Amino acid sequence: MRKKLVRSLLALCASAAAVSAYAQPAIMREYVEYPGFSVGINAGIADLWGDVGTKSFVDHYTNGKYFNKPCFMGGVFGRYTAHPMLAIRLGVNYGTLYATDAWNEKKAKEAKNVEADAYQRYLRNQDVRANIWEGSLLVEVMPLRANSESRSSGRRLQPYLAVGVAGFTYKPQTSLIDRVTGAKTWVDTRDLHLEGEDLEFTKATEHHSKKSYNWVLAVPVGLGLRWDINKQMAIGAEYLFRFTTTDRLDNVSSEYASADYFDRNLPPDKAALAKQVYDKSWAIEPGVKHEPWTKRGNKEIKDNYSTLSIMFIYRLNSNKTPWWY
Repeated sequence: MRKKLVRSLLALCASAAAVSAYAQPAIMREYVEYPGFSVGINAGIADLWGDVGTKSFVDHYTNGKYFNKPCFMGGVFGRYTAHPMLAIRLGVNYGTLYATDAWNEKKAKEAKNVEADAYQRYLRNQDVRANIWEGSLLVEVMPLRANSESRSSGRRLQPYLAVGVAGFTYKPQTSLIDRVTGAKTWVDTRDLHLEGEDLEFTKATEHHSKKSYNWVLAVPVGLGLRWDINKQMAIGAEYLFRFTTTDRLDNVSSEYASADYFDRNLPPDKAALAKQVYDKSWAIEPGVKHEPWTKRGNKEIKDNYSTLSIMFIYRLNSNKTPWWY
């Protein structure tokens, strides 16, 4: 009798536990995105990774002069969420990229010989400023929301990956140094052909350069963190690195041309300007001038650029029932 009573009580407790578990509310879905559209804005620091500037990532940010002239990029975008873990983003950005060989000054002065990379970059004394327009199509992947029923999918803070394709156009400039006052003014370099790009010319053998300044292809890859404020609004931070298909973002890529090359191939006014900006080593060491057709940059490595941005997202209302619900 006693055993039967114990068995009955255990069965009753098990049934109660099962009913209780079944009655528990479903995992919170307040912050899990339903299918639909959203719009947003983004803005942040932009960086150029090319021949001009420092060799290492660390030196780029810690050279002591980087924050003297920070540059920015921002824009607007639209998103479509197909699944809590997957969204497609179409955006347009505008900004400015900047780099200078002067960032190598400290390391150049500490160099043991003139062949050191930092010294050669500092002696080259080139700089670049480029205004850039960009259009991009990105795919966002939130791995923690792959299962919309999981507890991690309902968390406000979500990491995500971004990858896609972009096209951009830009306008490169470099500084013109007044030999008397040392004052600098920015001049466009696109039509100066400082290394013979876009022209054919002869130096023992034929040199050929292709068009480099119209719309250029890039592959953006990045990481982000997003915080859902409520059902309709979210903020985030994103680092996006663009691998480009050009080595002309900073207009330093291959060799120093010769002064007579500019005279032969450019109008007199542009030839005079090109001869003032293609080799500015004299401003670091008076009297220094590079021999024609010696190395000016590394054409084997493409130029890239990146942004570190803050984002704001607003979700548009949608009455559509999710297919995954």
